[in-house]
Amino acid sequence: MNAIKAVEGERTSSSVYHLLKGKKSAQTIQDAHLYRLTKWFHTAPFLTSDTFETMMNNLMRNTYIAGDLHRPFVTKEGLERMNGCFSETGSFPDLSGWQFSGTASVFFSRLQLLVQVASHLAYRDSSYYPITRDETLHEWVRRFLRKAPCSKEELASSLFMELDYLFQLLPEQPECIVIRFSGQGQTGKTVMQAAEWMKMEETEYWFRFLHALHSMVRKVTESPHKTPLLQMIVSDIYNPVTLTSSARQTAEYLKKGMTIDQIAPARRLKKATIEDHVVELALNDPSFSIRPFIDKEKEDAVLKVAEVLSNRQLKPIKEKLPEHSYFQIRLVLAKESRNTI
Repeated sequence: MNAIKAVEGERTSSSVYHLLKGKKSAQTIQDAHLYRLTKWFHTAPFLTSDTFETMMNNLMRNTYIAGDLHRPFVTKEGLERMNGCFSETGSFPDLSGWQFSGTASVFFSRLQLLVQVASHLAYRDSSYYPITRDETLHEWVRRFLRKAPCSKEELASSLFMELDYLFQLLPEQPECIVIRFSGQGQTGKTVMQAAEWMKMEETEYWFRFLHALHSMVRKVTESPHKTPLLQMIVSDIYNPVTLTSSARQTAEYLKKGMTIDQIAPARRLKKATIEDHVVELALNDPSFSIRPFIDKEKEDAVLKVAEVLSNRQLKPIKEKLPEHSYFQIRLVLAKESRNTI
């Protein structure tokens, strides 16, 4: 309902579904930024279209949403119910799906295996099965142990101190994370088991876990000197400028001074796709300038019309500014949304 309220009347309900799933299309990425919904991006990768449709029908039946299911709006009852839920659960201020979803999942997989290894090293017990068969993770742990600034004997205590430091700063109960760990004589719980153990509805547990995890990643990346071991876990997987790999490649061509018309054939992509990449850069890179693509006067005109219309739909703005291209309008809105997040 929070996301539906944000896009109300301007985007379809399927846009909310794609956002929660983390679809990396130009439209979904831009929607996440324009409607201030980046925190929820890719936070429900388990969601299916059938489940989403069932949820929408339930919201409609409870009169929390009304209108066309394709383009619903949140009712007064729905708004009261949503605000009531957030007053009980909190609004998850450290949740940042767009910024951390990719990093957090790898971080936690590495951390789970590292905790298991450290625990068995502490007990000098080598007769155990790793919690994952993923050889990539096994190889990462082997490299970590070779490069770690402490001995294998000191690993458990050093890791404990860093985790203990972070857990004291978490916005959620540390148990959200701790009960997922395996170690000597202990098997980590699944999401379902953890929710039951914490006496929570499963989805609430999932978002509390994710909130805690994103908070951990944020604190590690912001203060790496305080958690050197955990910093080693994220150093090769976190980039402060979040971009899709294709947009990152386009950025390299732009740095060489190439134009959109030159990049498209060089990459064997459509011009519109390269324009999508440029918009993505405007959304995410604070150092990226849109000036090569639109002058200051035209930029100001878009901002003025958008403010008057109180609308982020492109067509109404284009009708007021026929001399502007859709690409230029999207660029200005992208930059504006980045500056106000």
